[in-house]
Amino acid sequence: MNQIRSIHLASPLLRALNLVLFSFIFLPTTGFAVDENFTICRVSRYCGKLNIKFPFFIQGRDDPRCGYPGFGIHCRNNTKPILSLGDGNYSIDNIFYTNQSFLVSRAVRFETDSICNHKIQNISLPTESYQLPPQITKIVFLFNCNLTSIPKLSQHKIGCPAENETNSTLALFNSDPQLKFASENCKERVVTPVGFDQGDELHVEGPLNISLLNRGFVLNLIVSNCTICEKSGGKCGFDYSTRHFKCFCPDRPHAWHCTPGMHVSLSLFVLIHA
Repeated sequence: MNQIRSIHLASPLLRALNLVLFSFIFLPTTGFAVDENFTICRVSRYCGKLNIKFPFFIQGRDDPRCGYPGFGIHCRNNTKPILSLGDGNYSIDNIFYTNQSFLVSRAVRFETDSICNHKIQNISLPTESYQLPPQITKIVFLFNCNLTSIPKLSQHKIGCPAENETNSTLALFNSDPQLKFASENCKERVVTPVGFDQGDELHVEGPLNISLLNRGFVLNLIVSNCTICEKSGGKCGFDYSTRHFKCFCPDRPHAWHCTPGMHVSLSLFVLIHA
């Protein structure tokens, strides 16, 4: 009799637990809408072949909340991402999201005339957004150089027309031991980073090979790392009201990563104790 009574008492409890389990399993799709931020930022975005993700966003096409302030880019002819810096436009040739860096090159290719006419400038980076790798190689351009007393530096001349020994343009690598001495005999200095493959020779003999300037270089991103958020199933973004990074999740925005919803915890509890 006691066993029969126990079964009868347990039956309503089991039915109630099953109802709770059923309700919470289907609650995300029937009870609550997915957060708007997550819905918007989960859509894949491309410019040409490059996947555009946080911290980048395409100006005029993407919702800025899916990126980070200062990382808006333009998608030229829907084929090439263009980043505007203080000294001109740069083409984004590749993005390495895992180590937070990307490869850029000048959108307008360098020619010898652009150097001889002093159209080249020091790279201007917003220090709160990007930085050059510490060991990156740089070419130093020296203008209005007087070589009358230092003829040995003539090997570094660009070869600009209408120049002479009292008004020459030189190009040296930043590692060149003659750089300090050369700078003292020139009036203007411009530094530009260049990319090198392993095994490249770091010296210039004779006229500068312009292709060195057009091959591009790497920039590091200074921004919150998105890895933790993405691994938790979220999409990285920015809250413009609080001015903070956010991890957009199906339920709501979180500080750094998505947390399991209450329906998951309750479902597991019911399954364990059923």
